[in-house]
Amino acid sequence: MEQISWLSGQGYQGLLDRLQDGIFVIEAGQLAYVNQRLADMLGYTVDELIGRPFLEVVAAEDQPLVWKRHHARLAGEQVPEQYDIHLATARGVICCSLNVGLGESMEGSTVTVGSARDVTQQRKALAELEASKVELKSILDQLPDVLYRTDMQGIITMISPVCFDILGFRREEMLGTPLSDYYNIRGDRQKIVQAICEAGGKAIRVESALRHKDGTIVWVLTNAFVRFDSGGQPVSIEGLARDISERKRMEDQLMTLSRTDGLTGAYSRGHFMDKSEEVISMMRRYQRPASMMVADLDHFKTINDKYGHHAGDLALKAFTNVCRQEIRESDILGRLGGEEFGLMLPETTIQHAQVLAERIRKAASAFEITLDDQTIGITVSIGLVELSTGDASLDSVMRRADLAMYQAKAAGRNQVVTAMAS
Repeated sequence: MEQISWLSGQGYQGLLDRLQDGIFVIEAGQLAYVNQRLADMLGYTVDELIGRPFLEVVAAEDQPLVWKRHHARLAGEQVPEQYDIHLATARGVICCSLNVGLGESMEGSTVTVGSARDVTQQRKALAELEASKVELKSILDQLPDVLYRTDMQGIITMISPVCFDILGFRREEMLGTPLSDYYNIRGDRQKIVQAICEAGGKAIRVESALRHKDGTIVWVLTNAFVRFDSGGQPVSIEGLARDISERKRMEDQLMTLSRTDGLTGAYSRGHFMDKSEEVISMMRRYQRPASMMVADLDHFKTINDKYGHHAGDLALKAFTNVCRQEIRESDILGRLGGEEFGLMLPETTIQHAQVLAERIRKAASAFEITLDDQTIGITVSIGLVELSTGDASLDSVMRRADLAMYQAKAAGRNQVVTAMAS
C-alpha cells in the first residue's frame, strides 16, 4: 500500500515530516500514512510501516483498549480523543500521548487520523518526581526535627507533621498562622529574625522557648536561613527546629545541684558567696543598708555521736526550715559547710537584723526533733554584722560575722552577738 495521495502530495509531505509529533492515518485497520517523525520514533522506515496492521505497533498490554476504542469511534460512539498508550518499537516499548479523531479520504472512506508524541522521558521524569515526593514525605514524616517555612511576614506556609509530637498542634492547625504565636514570649521570634539578618541570611543554634498546646514549655534549638528568589529578593524563611527540652531539664537540674546544698536545699557555699557579692555591689552603688549573720548549730558533734548522723541531718534540715519560715524571699540563705549557715540580708539595718536573728534563735530552740521515741532539741549561736564601706571584701564581712558567732559560743551558746562596725 502506498502513502495515500491526499497527504503525500508535494508541499504537504515536507511539512508533515518536520513536525515534532508523529502523524498517522489508519484505513481498514492498516497504517495508510505515517510521517517521518513517527517512523523515526518506531525505528522503521516509512515503507516498512505502510500497510501494516496498526495493532502491530501497539504494545500487547494496550492492544485490547486501542482496538475497542478504534471500533467504537468508527461506530460513532463517544470515546476519549486523548490518552496515553505504549507503542512497540524496533528498540523496545515507548510511552506515547495520542490525539485521535476521524477523517475522510479522497475516495470518501472514513479513516482514523491521529498524532503521537513520545512522552517516555517525560513520564519517567514525572514518575521519578512522584517517587521523590513520596520519599521526601517519608523522610519528613520520620524526621525527629520540625522542618518549617514561613513567608517574610512570619506566616507558616509549610511545616512537617512531627510538629504534633513536639508541640501538640496538627500541621493543619499551624498552616496559615503566625509562627510567633507559638513562642512562649512572642518577641523571642524576633531573635531568630534578627540573628538571620546579622549573620547574612543564616541563624545557627538559636535556643527558644515554645508553648505546647497543653501550656507547657518546649525548648527548641533552631537553624534557619532566608531563601531568595532569582532576583535576589527574600521570599521565605526556612528552618529546622530540634526539641531540646530534656537537655534543658538536665541542665537546670545540674545548675540547681551546683547552686544548692543537696541535704538542706539552701544555697551552696559558692552560690551564696556569688549572691552575697551582688548584694555588696548594690549596697555600695546605691548606698543602701545590708546585714549578714553566720549561724552555727550548738553541740552538733554531740548530736551526731549520741543519736547518729541521721539525727544530725534532721537537725540541719530543721534549722533550714526554721530560717525559711522567718526570712523574706529576697534574703539569701546558704550552707557554708558542716553545721554553719550564712544569711545575707539586703536592705536591712543592723537593728532589724537583730530582731530577725532573735526570732530565728528562739524558733530554733523551741523546735524538737523526734527520733526513735527520743526527743532532740537544737540551739544555735549567731554572729551578726552590718555591712559598711570599710569592708574591703565579702571575706572581711564573713570574718567579722564568724568572730561574733564564736563570741556567742564562748558566752554560753544559744545567743546572738552583734559585731561592731568596721
